[in-house]
Amino acid sequence: MLGEQLKKYREKSHLSQTEVADNLALTRQAISRWENNRAYPDIDNLIRLSKLYSVTLDDLLAENETLKKKLNINTKNIIEATKRQTFLNRKMYNAQDESMELLILAIVSAIIPMLGIFIPIYVMFRNNKFNSLFRWIYIVAIIVLLVSLISTGVWTYDMFFTHYHTETTLVN
Repeated sequence: MLGEQLKKYREKSHLSQTEVADNLALTRQAISRWENNRAYPDIDNLIRLSKLYSVTLDDLLAENETLKKKLNINTKNIIEATKRQTFLNRKMYNAQDESMELLILAIVSAIIPMLGIFIPIYVMFRNNKFNSLFRWIYIVAIIVLLVSLISTGVWTYDMFFTHYHTETTLVN
């Protein structure tokens, strides 16, 4: 059984239950329950125990097929739950897919030079990896930002730095 293996390797490492508990940031009672087969350590604690005792997980779990099967099942369940969680996160964000709104907002902001500087920055900030047009939104926003910066620069230069003098002449 696992408890006997844990106790054997703990004693082989010349450690007390208290020392093992301190190393793993657990209580001595938890170590005692594991060694008396009243509870099983989770996979993270098994890995930490194997490092502490300087043995492989296989050695630690030797002759305990039931625990190996439980650990395999738990590992598969964790992997499946992680995949489901990722799918649910994606599904949640897809329900709020703002791709078209952000794209249109970025393109329309190019019409007014001053707004075209600030709105694309907002659009890039608002964009997230779950939007279906994620990359395109960034590309369009950057292009609009550059065009707006150039347009604003040209408009400012024309407005303040060029002096158009018109002369009026009387024709007889």
